[in-house]
Amino acid sequence: MTSSARRPFTNRDLRRFQATADGGQPFDVPTRTVRLLLRDPDDHSTGVDGAWWPRGGNLTVELHDLVCALTHRLGRTERIALDWNALSISQRSIDPPDGIDLVGPAPDQPRNQIHVFGRHGTCLRLLIIEPMLDADRAYEDMHESVTPEPNSLEHHR
Repeated sequence: MTSSARRPFTNRDLRRFQATADGGQPFDVPTRTVRLLLRDPDDHSTGVDGAWWPRGGNLTVELHDLVCALTHRLGRTERIALDWNALSISQRSIDPPDGIDLVGPAPDQPRNQIHVFGRHGTCLRLLIIEPMLDADRAYEDMHESVTPEPNSLEHHR
């Protein structure tokens, strides 16, 4: 009887990400479901385009999964702007190159937002929900962030 070697927890190949010559995108299927909620593309807002609820404080660990989930809206991710914490910066310095330029926040970018840029200047502004937030509260905050503004409903009539 032949059996494949079982890998702990995931039963997947636990080798680290290996970038291809063009930067590695599109990335492999996410290892976990990304906790992401996006506003309908037709709903315009001066606020955010969606909300992301990471599972921990080291945001770089979840970046490839987030990028993969955003590919249908952005295409290839070119740049990510965020107020990076020390843990994420140190993790990123040991990760293999993946073709994504990580930069600090824009001068007017709130600390609780991540801006993900695709080609040709497309950008999604995502509210970052605190990782340790109670699930019910996180769910409410995510839905509130994508609820159309009252005056935008008039625009669609």
